[in-house]
Amino acid sequence: MYNKHHNEMFSSGYTLIEMMIVLTVFSLMLGLVFIQIAPTQSASSTRHFLEKLQSDIRYTQELAYSTGKPHRLSFSPSTHTYTVISNATNVIKSANIPENITIKKGTLGHHIVYVGNGNIQTAGTILINDGKEEYKLVVQLGAGRFYIEKR
Repeated sequence: MYNKHHNEMFSSGYTLIEMMIVLTVFSLMLGLVFIQIAPTQSASSTRHFLEKLQSDIRYTQELAYSTGKPHRLSFSPSTHTYTVISNATNVIKSANIPENITIKKGTLGHHIVYVGNGNIQTAGTILINDGKEEYKLVVQLGAGRFYIEKR
């Protein structure tokens, strides 16, 4: 009687091998989810950086216009930062550039300078690379218009 009851009790459960198979399949499915999320997170980080950069460029232009004095946005690739500067040395705002993004000199070098009336001092480009895509920041003459395009 004991053996019959003992066998019935264990025959209704799962074996260790069945549990290992289920856990392995679950782990693989969870791993696939993380593989899909990583590129999306990187693209989102780049998009957020570009939006913030555009906002800070507009801010630099507004400062120049409102104070009537030149202001510039300067990139420092070695420290992965950019700063908004008034006069020659007065840092107004500083922001970090994500590690996956590199800023390369275009025709503007590493500076965007707005004069006292809010216009750009020199038109040109700055190149931005996030490891997968390359973008070009284009600053145009006349009222400091600019845009960022994917190359």
